[in-house]
Amino acid sequence: MKRSTDLRRQLLVTLGLSSKEAVLYETLLKHGSLSAAQLERATGLKKNTYPLLKSLERRGLVQKFIRDNRSHYQVGSPTRLQSYLEDQEHALSETRALLTESLPSLLNDYKNVVDRPVINYYSRLTGLRTVFDEVYKEGKNNVYGCLGNESPDPIFHKEIINKYKPLRVKNNIFAHVISPDSPRARKLKNTEAQDLKKKYLIDPIKYPMPAEFDTWDDKIAMMSFAQKDFSAILIQHPDLATTLQSLLQLSMDLLSASEQKCY
Repeated sequence: MKRSTDLRRQLLVTLGLSSKEAVLYETLLKHGSLSAAQLERATGLKKNTYPLLKSLERRGLVQKFIRDNRSHYQVGSPTRLQSYLEDQEHALSETRALLTESLPSLLNDYKNVVDRPVINYYSRLTGLRTVFDEVYKEGKNNVYGCLGNESPDPIFHKEIINKYKPLRVKNNIFAHVISPDSPRARKLKNTEAQDLKKKYLIDPIKYPMPAEFDTWDDKIAMMSFAQKDFSAILIQHPDLATTLQSLLQLSMDLLSASEQKCY
């Protein structure tokens, strides 16, 4: 019985009621209808019950009526909790839409005031997915980067092949990447045109790169696929991104000029 009461109390608090409001609601649910004075005696809440009851009344969870010239309170059907939750979800949806509409303006003001890189750190596979979603999101034409020597987690590697590669092609994003030389890398060179990708192969022994990074527009994504340390950093700063993109393009031009294999 106590567990059932605790679960109901937790539900009410999760829905947004304060602990005192939850006590009042449960007491009315148990007794039917009570005056404010009767509620205070039944719950042990000595003061401030009127503001709490008025709050519950505004939410439509409690109704007030007059009996013997005194205000009494009773709860409506508990199905009103479902309606109340739907009202909250609707309000949250409107707030989310408003935030989505306002966020570009807020970020623009933030950039104008704060002259520093915006840096976000992500961990585990969920973090890598967040960064890959950002890298391959539509709205860009080119991505420049370096593929790491470390092999991704097998499951996530399949996800890259089956989800992110088609997503990049679908969004018409051309990838320019420096990649470790290997038989597989050379074999895949035949599909460069359809894959919207150009690779520039380098000696993985002479130039080891245990991590991977991509850069586009004003962003830089750096990722580690080490088996026990999935991590990623997303940096937003136009000067840093432009500088890195220029260095990568310079490296790619030199690799092409020296007739190294491209991929």
